[in-house]
Amino acid sequence: MATELLWRSRTWKAIIALSKASPTFFVGFSAATLGVSYALATLTQMGTNPADDKKKEEMLRRKGGLTHRTMAQVNKDRLQLLLDEVRDRKGGNERYAKALNGESLGTHTSGTTVGAGSIKR
Repeated sequence: MATELLWRSRTWKAIIALSKASPTFFVGFSAATLGVSYALATLTQMGTNPADDKKKEEMLRRKGGLTHRTMAQVNKDRLQLLLDEVRDRKGGNERYAKALNGESLGTHTSGTTVGAGSIKR
């Protein structure tokens, strides 16, 4: 039904005729249609979700308790240690495969985690 209304429209017929006659008009019309659609979608998303992730993360950090802040720091330290080992090429692939699988390998002291076992809960 919508296609019947579209084909009866003089404007649509003019767009079709111009598109057949000029490839430049066809490309321009297509780009304009996609551009307007993208702009409307972006504006809708911004209007319905105005808070950005940085503000949310900052709010969570301020409201986080001492335990959460401590765990965040420990996780950052562990990640830094893992990245340092990768950079220095210490340890084997087994250790990194376990880390990627979510097994927590680390030490309760500073230093390398090569040869460390899982932390018992």
